[in-house]
Amino acid sequence: MNRFALIPACPGRYLQCGIVFAMFGLATAGGAHAAESDRLKIGAGAAVIPRFEGSDEYRVRPVPLIDFQKGRFFARTGDGIGLNIVQTSRFTMGAGVNWMKGYRDSDVPDGIGKLSDALGGRLFVSTRVAGAVATLSATQAITKSERGLVANARVSYPYTLTERLKLIPSVSVNWANAKYMDSYFGVNAGQSAASGLAQYRPSAGFKDVSLRLAVNYELTKDWSVSGAVGASRLLGDAADSPLVERKSQLQAMAGVAYTF
Repeated sequence: MNRFALIPACPGRYLQCGIVFAMFGLATAGGAHAAESDRLKIGAGAAVIPRFEGSDEYRVRPVPLIDFQKGRFFARTGDGIGLNIVQTSRFTMGAGVNWMKGYRDSDVPDGIGKLSDALGGRLFVSTRVAGAVATLSATQAITKSERGLVANARVSYPYTLTERLKLIPSVSVNWANAKYMDSYFGVNAGQSAASGLAQYRPSAGFKDVSLRLAVNYELTKDWSVSGAVGASRLLGDAADSPLVERKSQLQAMAGVAYTF
């Protein structure tokens, strides 16, 4: 049974885990679950995350931790709900839906206004090579198509330190199309007049790069505690947005879960 799957892995802010469902983006061994048995793991935790990507202020958010798999069907924090269409011991390909988190108007500069949540369709492939797990995914907004598309590439290396203690270092990068970049980092004429920020229309490109370290410790055969710390750096047009107050940001989370 995978003991890492409860540490959220969300590409970029749109999944602030809830997020965290979406921003959190803390690494897991996620993706290649092919040879594993059915499972149900539920828990709760808390995360310290930026108020929005590029914010210089942080807040604490609750984090529901869910890892359910029945045959090819799965429901996981950060990965959403979906189906492993192809699954072998080394390769998994699947599809599902996930929540693309927006932000509250109180989290962003005055005059920018809130960005509503949206439902996204997600495609992914994952493979295990020499102990590492490489995952490539793309999420396209469905309910609000103007929200755009974001793609994530991640490489993690699950490492068993002791029988009960596991570590997962990982590195990931996000690419977003012009619609996505404009939704999260653009400033239109109305927002510019209301906020005093310069108008800005970013182009498609690499959005950010992240480093994460996740840890899982089994207290008993049923109970476990998880934690993660990470750092991300905005890139390109995302980093140049007048909304951005800080290009480099930190995140952290901790939680406890029970395996049924």
